[in-house]
Amino acid sequence: MNGLSHGIGVADFETWASFGLIGGLGFVLGFAMNHGSICTFIATTELISQRRPARFLALAECAVWAAIAYIILDKLPTMNGGWSPLVHMVGAAILFGVGVYVNGACIFGSVGHFGNGEMDFGFTFLGILVILSLDSVFNLRAEPMPISASPPLALEALLVVLFVFLLLRLGISIKSETNFRRLTLAMGTIGITSATLSAFAPRFSVTTSVGSMLSIPVTSSLIFVCMFSGSLVSARIRRHQFSLSWPPTWKGVSRRTIGGLLMGFGALLIPGGNDTLLLVGLPMGAWQAFVAYLIMVAALAVLIARFGSTARSWS
Repeated sequence: MNGLSHGIGVADFETWASFGLIGGLGFVLGFAMNHGSICTFIATTELISQRRPARFLALAECAVWAAIAYIILDKLPTMNGGWSPLVHMVGAAILFGVGVYVNGACIFGSVGHFGNGEMDFGFTFLGILVILSLDSVFNLRAEPMPISASPPLALEALLVVLFVFLLLRLGISIKSETNFRRLTLAMGTIGITSATLSAFAPRFSVTTSVGSMLSIPVTSSLIFVCMFSGSLVSARIRRHQFSLSWPPTWKGVSRRTIGGLLMGFGALLIPGGNDTLLLVGLPMGAWQAFVAYLIMVAALAVLIARFGSTARSWS
């Protein structure tokens, strides 16, 4: 009897320790997203309006950091499903880019804006959840087997690539940027934390974990609550105050919801949002991830050039 009780006690401890680690990683991930003020929408806006590519280089660094972490952890980057045919992927990437524009932020940026007290960005994830919920009920897309692949470069080569990206960004930023260290720390943290989370929550990405709330409610909800908490704490430390934009305006709610719906549908067909492409697709060396991300950014760039953008970094 004592042995059975001891066994149950150990199992309970391991379970709670695992939850604690997952929650801690989720918190760090959200903190880094807000701390780095990183967003594909912001990066594209700076590239189009100011000819500043520094944040795009930082996003590339994030993918390299994730690939390095996968190798060190001896884990394969894994996606929930196979890539869609090219024609479908092109349309889905454009749709996702339109969704990012309507929403006013990508997946990373939505977490960061939420931390800044812009509560209407929570409706972005509600829109994504609606699409993924409909998919689980009506099987909008056939679910292929999960795919995995090891990073195409060895650890030594990845370290060289990372060094080159850092050097390039330092050269670009030295006269016009003051946040080189902040972005470097944030990108490394996001890449490493995301890869580490996938070791405890297989096939993890921010986008797919929204849908996982239906099938794995405890783990996915824990990650989301802790991630949003980390973003809120980061903003509180940076601003030395805590402020909320509440209640949100109907215009803001409708934009975030519609943007989330478009992003969710695009992510369903690619499959994966910009976070999955950067932190899973590119580390596994998938050309589909590169093409989808490039088309998404191109669609976003066309909209910004035509209609303008109010996106600005907050740190």
